[in-house]
Amino acid sequence: MPACEVSTVMFDLGDTLFEPLNSSSIMENLEAVASTVKFDADPRELLTEFRRTRTRIEQELSDSNSTFYLHREFIGKVVSALFATFDCPIADELVEQFCDAQRDAVVANLRPRSDCAQTLENLRGFGYKLAIVSNIDDEWLEPISNKWNLERMVDKILSSEQARSCKPDSSIFLQACRMIDAPPHEVIFVGDSFVNDVEGSKTVGMKPVWFNPDAPTPDHDGSVRSIAELSKLVPILTKTETP
Repeated sequence: MPACEVSTVMFDLGDTLFEPLNSSSIMENLEAVASTVKFDADPRELLTEFRRTRTRIEQELSDSNSTFYLHREFIGKVVSALFATFDCPIADELVEQFCDAQRDAVVANLRPRSDCAQTLENLRGFGYKLAIVSNIDDEWLEPISNKWNLERMVDKILSSEQARSCKPDSSIFLQACRMIDAPPHEVIFVGDSFVNDVEGSKTVGMKPVWFNPDAPTPDHDGSVRSIAELSKLVPILTKTETP
């Protein structure tokens, strides 16, 4: 174990340990909705607006102090709000169909990042306890975990559905600490969402590391360490100083 106060490393799952869902899958599902309601739109425009809307809804949920919601409900809010921006409201049944299609696409197509397995193996070799903490429903998480043997890659896995708490709510982070028997100040939390992962983990006393592969140069005040590749975490943690 390195000579620092870190005993445990926790990770977000989607867009952190795993690559983002490929654009073609999302566009295909959005096109299916648009076709059903006879809305003519450029699929790339729909995809761009979907991503913007997702970020906006995530921030709104954080600002409203919502402590728990199902990921299905979140995705439903996003797709409903997306089509509402085009003055094209969609029925609840269509929202549910989109959520099902997104779940199926995620389970079928989500892939670990190229350096995910080696990074986790290296960290475990240095004696760190490892966990995944994700804002995801069990109907999404369980087939992904089974497909990629996540329970062999990390020591513990906690979903927001199991915790009845969603990041950035403090409860899910504290439950994860109890689950793996590590106080928050001994935990580094790695995630791609500055709101959910960085700010949420920092609030409970964890040491956040922002996983930001699209911007190697930090676009914040520098108070939070950033990495663009998972493998960059290993040299940070194997130094004697605490990040």
